[in-house]
Amino acid sequence: MEIKKYNRGYVIMKSPFNWVGNKYKYMEIINTLVKNKKYNDVVDCFMGSGNILFNLECNANRFIGNDKVKLLPNIYDRIRVIDDFNMNQIEIILNQWNRFSSKEDYYNFREYWNNKYKNNRFNDSFIYETALLLKMCSNSMVRFNSKGEFNQGFRGLGKKSEFFTDTMKKIIVDGLKDLNVELNKNNYEFTVEDILNIRPDENDLLILDPPYILRDDMYSMDFSKKHNDYLINLLDENKCDFIYFNYLERDGVIYNELNDIINKNNYHVIELSEKTGSGQNRKGVKDVKEVLVTNIGGVK
Repeated sequence: MEIKKYNRGYVIMKSPFNWVGNKYKYMEIINTLVKNKKYNDVVDCFMGSGNILFNLECNANRFIGNDKVKLLPNIYDRIRVIDDFNMNQIEIILNQWNRFSSKEDYYNFREYWNNKYKNNRFNDSFIYETALLLKMCSNSMVRFNSKGEFNQGFRGLGKKSEFFTDTMKKIIVDGLKDLNVELNKNNYEFTVEDILNIRPDENDLLILDPPYILRDDMYSMDFSKKHNDYLINLLDENKCDFIYFNYLERDGVIYNELNDIINKNNYHVIELSEKTGSGQNRKGVKDVKEVLVTNIGGVK
């Protein structure tokens, strides 16, 4: 098994909605594999922010973004049909919430936002509200607890009397406008499905960026051993092109099932990173071997 390394540095369009484990920094590698190829469907099975899907340089009849978390599939469907984004809408929200001049404003807003989210109230104002929420929260990332509630804390005001400057408001509006343009450029579809319900065709491309599992105690209700076994079987038996991300090794623990599938099928392996941060502020450093595994030929 040959492991190849790539340098990173690639200009892409980034979604204004950030996600834990975002793979935008690997787009140069991904497009080296798929550039100018033709597929029936491209299915990003664990879409997250959708940055992979939005920056692919291949052709397809449909670009399908799937995520078990309903937030961004619903937001992207809404953004696609909004004619205009402007800072006036942001100003209305800021004035409704004391311009977020204290951490109490943030936590009250977060409770209000969770109520709308759980009740599927994905209206136009919810788009702006989500963008503002993610700017204010710790690490500016989407994260939910086991109750399905957004639970990121407030990142703080610092020396500012209120959080949002005119520059930040413009960045939000410009990001939403750019996303609207992209969503109307290709035939995008967004779904909220369990990975067990996805059945690829041999003319499809699968993007697979699941939770990284090396031990039984790393499973959750949303991603069980059944899900992981399904993916391993998919890698072993499917006939369509795929790009799959995971750890091959972490702190001396080897992902033996994945290693066996790679060697059995002579899949290509590209090493992505050797270290990862851990803990609240990513102060801890873990030794890892994060890899991209693919059956697509022509890896240079």
